[in-house]
Amino acid sequence: MKRDGELSRRQQIRTVSAASVAQATALPHLVRGLRRGGDVPGWPAPVPPDSRLCRSALDEATEVLTPALLAHSLRCWEFGTALAQVDDLAPDPEALYLACVLHDVGVGAPDDATTGCFALLGANRARAFVTDRGATPELGQCVHTAIARHMDPRTPREDGAEARLLHDAAHLDVVGLRAHHLDPGQIAEIHARHGRDGFSREFAAAMRHEARVRPRSTAATLWWAGMPIAIALNPLDR
Repeated sequence: MKRDGELSRRQQIRTVSAASVAQATALPHLVRGLRRGGDVPGWPAPVPPDSRLCRSALDEATEVLTPALLAHSLRCWEFGTALAQVDDLAPDPEALYLACVLHDVGVGAPDDATTGCFALLGANRARAFVTDRGATPELGQCVHTAIARHMDPRTPREDGAEARLLHDAAHLDVVGLRAHHLDPGQIAEIHARHGRDGFSREFAAAMRHEARVRPRSTAATLWWAGMPIAIALNPLDR
């Protein structure tokens, strides 16, 4: 029986095709590497939303995630905030922060009888976390949608600014997509605040695990379609 989040054979083929198109489009930028920065002033760190829910989410992520995945999640929030300015988007600050900080809480989760995708497992867990702490169902669903869609090969433009920005920020951090849209100085300061040492190696190991335990998930499909090569080409690791 097909579990939630598992792809049919046709969906797997479509996912591989979409990933190939995205990678081919990005390849010239990935090979070229980051553009040179000019003499620009420092990029101040964005300020997290000042709410008890956001502080609780950071505590939860700190407890659940490894240091490398926690730093990745915080980089995603800063990259997402930066891309919102590039794309002239106005996400809900609390929803974006919650989605970014909690988006990998399903990484390494045991296999589940009903859910065959770590992103969906994480989305379910994050929605329960925020609604159990008094968030509205609408905020919970916004966070759920963003996390559930963040591994898609295409940007989920139809699902709101938060889903779009988490997706692009996560793909930027993992494989370098859209890195050329940000100033290198800004990227360097984000890395200084949240170092990426060991992240790519740990993330690759996590995706190998995902491909083994949930072989019909989006992440598994992307892994076998060439994700290791995309990770290796990431200009952020050069």
